[in-house]
Amino acid sequence: MDAIFDQGAPPPCPAPFNLAAYVLSRAGDLGDKTALAVISPDACDNWSYERLETAVRGIAQGFLEEGLRPGDRLLMRVGNSVAFPLTFLAALAADIIPVPTSAQLTVSEVAKIIAEVHPKLIVAEDGVAVPENAPCPVLAAETLGEMTALPPADYAMGDPERPGYIIYTSGTSGQPRAVTHAHRAIWARRMMWAGWYGLREDDRLLHAGAFNWTYTLGTGLLDPWTRGATALIPDGAVTPYQLGALLQGHHATLFAAAPGVYRKLLRTPVPALPSLRHGLSAGEKMPDGIRAAWEKATGTLSMKRSACRSAPPSFPALRTSPHRQAHSAIHSRAGAWPCLAKADPWDSASPASSPSHAGTPASCWAIGERRRRPRTASPVSGF
Repeated sequence: MDAIFDQGAPPPCPAPFNLAAYVLSRAGDLGDKTALAVISPDACDNWSYERLETAVRGIAQGFLEEGLRPGDRLLMRVGNSVAFPLTFLAALAADIIPVPTSAQLTVSEVAKIIAEVHPKLIVAEDGVAVPENAPCPVLAAETLGEMTALPPADYAMGDPERPGYIIYTSGTSGQPRAVTHAHRAIWARRMMWAGWYGLREDDRLLHAGAFNWTYTLGTGLLDPWTRGATALIPDGAVTPYQLGALLQGHHATLFAAAPGVYRKLLRTPVPALPSLRHGLSAGEKMPDGIRAAWEKATGTLSMKRSACRSAPPSFPALRTSPHRQAHSAIHSRAGAWPCLAKADPWDSASPASSPSHAGTPASCWAIGERRRRPRTASPVSGF
């Protein structure tokens, strides 16, 4: 596939490298700032950057004391709780390979995955299916809290090309497949900060999706923390119909979800969202009707599309419209790598930029900046 423009290779991923160390590299200077808030209509579990990194490194030490070694695989049977990112990043910090899986899988489906990936340890949350005769130890996710008090493990630095984590595809086109992502996959996501998200350090990004999905994992957690922003994640009991109130109550500046979530959200009155700059959607094409309904309900400009085609992480293909308009949060000069306003200590060629991650869905939409126009809070029907 020919690129519309080519200005040479982006800055390479630094070496040695560790994904967890990179994602949490802002913890030292952001300290008490909220990194993660797991939210529901009547509760909010806040985690500061300092608390998050302390917990991750303590759990990493716990995994090592459980006998795991670099390169071992850890199967995650955890739902949308704080245990998910803690387990995921702790494993990566110690160079253990986490394998997140959907909490909705059945025992037989989990057994097939176990036979395929051969984990050395399973971290399981209460109520999430795990075979009784698992061939490796099963650690209750509820015990991770005890590990957070352990001495912090050192980050295992190494070749950025080495395996980092394994994600299973959805299986919509056939049998689900295990896809291995290198540690450097997180570095490759940097271009999307300016080229798609408009992601800033002062953002509060609410993502409505399951953690085991790469869209949620990357857009909802890893990218905001790498940027120094705040991730707002609805807990597992939240329904799409409650998202409008959560967006308003937690002052979300960015919203990310699949088109189906937008559809359900719009079936209820959408409250005024003065903090929201724009929304993001990926996973499938956003129907024009839903896009128009969102614009009418929230007073935003029409969505803009950036078609991010899957390709090997080293040389991803990027297509951008040469007529793309500049917005206050999402903008870049046509034909140029988007630049970040703040120099990044991980990048020897700041301002930093980089191609989008190979796992980025084929259809990526960004809802543009707020327009001064009337809005309505009426429910939307017809789709």
